[in-house]
Amino acid sequence: MFVPLLVLRNAFRHKLRTTLTMVGIVVAITAFGLLRTIVDAWYAGADATSSARLITRNAISLVFSLPLNYAQKIRQVPGVASVSWANWFGGVYITESNFFPQFAIDAASYLDMYPEFILSPAERKAFLTDRKGAIAGRKLAEQYGWKVGDVIPLRGTIYTGTWAFTLRGMKDVHLKGIGR
Repeated sequence: MFVPLLVLRNAFRHKLRTTLTMVGIVVAITAFGLLRTIVDAWYAGADATSSARLITRNAISLVFSLPLNYAQKIRQVPGVASVSWANWFGGVYITESNFFPQFAIDAASYLDMYPEFILSPAERKAFLTDRKGAIAGRKLAEQYGWKVGDVIPLRGTIYTGTWAFTLRGMKDVHLKGIGR
């Protein structure tokens, strides 16, 4: 009983020292929490994907694609089950503030490689048969008020011109049990 009373008396003997100590402890705990959140957010994408999937890209930038003949070389690597490709599109929807990533993909092989992208059979078939078809995540579609069948104009920044894509499906992502 004597020690806690002694600690309490000494804590309030120098109020400035006690206040600064408490502020320091709060700052340290807050900094640790924020840094831990940043680290967890950094690795969230890697943790949510399949450990059996490897993505390769050009060393210079995401904008520059690999030559298509590399696909055959990659297929020859032992352990490779399938190869697909995606190419950064870099379009703008209405204004530059409406940024979201867009990729041109090899539709059939890409969807087979990402089983966590859930589409209805009708949406999948409509997307695979329409060369101007697009798939958007459900949250993105809700954000812009898109419905299946809507035409989405994108102004190309890499591939100039205005490109009109028809929304053929809204994907849900199911991450449970992916190759881990």
